[in-house]
Amino acid sequence: MISTTGSRAATIALLAVVYSRTGGSGGWVGAAVFTQFVASVLAAPWAGALGDRFDRRRVMLCSDLAAAGTFVVIAFTQTPWLLVFLSGVAAIVEAPFGSAASAFLLMLVPAAERTRATAMRASGAAIGVVVGGAIGGVLVAAVGGTAAFLVNAGSFVISAALVASIRGRYRAVPSGDPQHAGIWAGVRFIARTDALRLVLASNGAALVGYGMVNVAEFPLFATLGSGALGFGIATAGYGIGNYLGTRIGRRAEGHHNEKRLLFFGWLVVGVAIIACGFSPSTISVVILFSIAGVGDSAALLAGVLITQRHAPDPVRARVFAASGGVMTGAISLAMFVAGFLIGPLGPVALVVLCGVVTLTALAPSAFIPPRGQPPWRPDPEPADDRKRPQRWLLAT
Repeated sequence: MISTTGSRAATIALLAVVYSRTGGSGGWVGAAVFTQFVASVLAAPWAGALGDRFDRRRVMLCSDLAAAGTFVVIAFTQTPWLLVFLSGVAAIVEAPFGSAASAFLLMLVPAAERTRATAMRASGAAIGVVVGGAIGGVLVAAVGGTAAFLVNAGSFVISAALVASIRGRYRAVPSGDPQHAGIWAGVRFIARTDALRLVLASNGAALVGYGMVNVAEFPLFATLGSGALGFGIATAGYGIGNYLGTRIGRRAEGHHNEKRLLFFGWLVVGVAIIACGFSPSTISVVILFSIAGVGDSAALLAGVLITQRHAPDPVRARVFAASGGVMTGAISLAMFVAGFLIGPLGPVALVVLCGVVTLTALAPSAFIPPRGQPPWRPDPEPADDRKRPQRWLLAT
């Protein structure tokens, strides 16, 4: 949560600083965003390999400290092209943390707490998005981007200290299976596993549609007459919706519930986004954005739970890295395409198109195993008899 808060603030600061120092150039802003996304995608296979090859706690620790150092350098960089370049470097050094943390989580909690723990982590990220957005906007407006970059560097240091406080060794289980060897093992494992392949197809399709909204949403609010104010309120509402979606997702225990959460999550997102195109007021669009946030976080959480269930420990970080790389690539493609479509279509028609494309995610999600008619109330999966701890802050 702390790291996400800092990263969100730094993202806002980066775009604001690049925009300001280039005389209001949208091309430079686009280059900064594009560089971050591309760097994340290209780094994904190697980032995942680090999480499976070395102690995952140490990988997270080193990633945090490297990111902190990078943002200290960014804070004192003036040249726009160097800022763009360093934003890509930051994306690369941050990449190992996410996949290692996703795999690390399953080493820390018993199977009976897997869903609640995953939802807790997603809840922290959702809160970080809301708080980080507010902090970033205030810092940039009050004291400039440098302060936001330094706050982000500090957040990585705090995150590293929390990771360092965990004791023990957390290295992946060694595997002699030749299919688990190499940086591309995660990609190969997804390709030959029906459930993972279909989850990735569903999330990728949804994010191509949903990602285009990033280009259309501000012009949409400008069309409605609310501009930046409406956009800011909608962004906050979306973050709150994300948090509520993780609260719903913590009850999705078992194969059938995970599958249903993925399907209905993207259904809610698609319908809500289409409705935005026909909404007459800022208030109604803000509400619909919040509803879309609920479905988005619930569906992505379901995808994580299904991936956890099917990926074995020796290759788990590489599977998460490959999955994350594809989804980041889907968002990048969406924003690239939307940049060409918003001119001829306009924001309203583009938003409707975004919702329609998002709904294509329902086809692959419907075929994720187990197939067939699920029971109305699926039986809970076996759990140990130990007393459930009551310390799940933000997820209970």
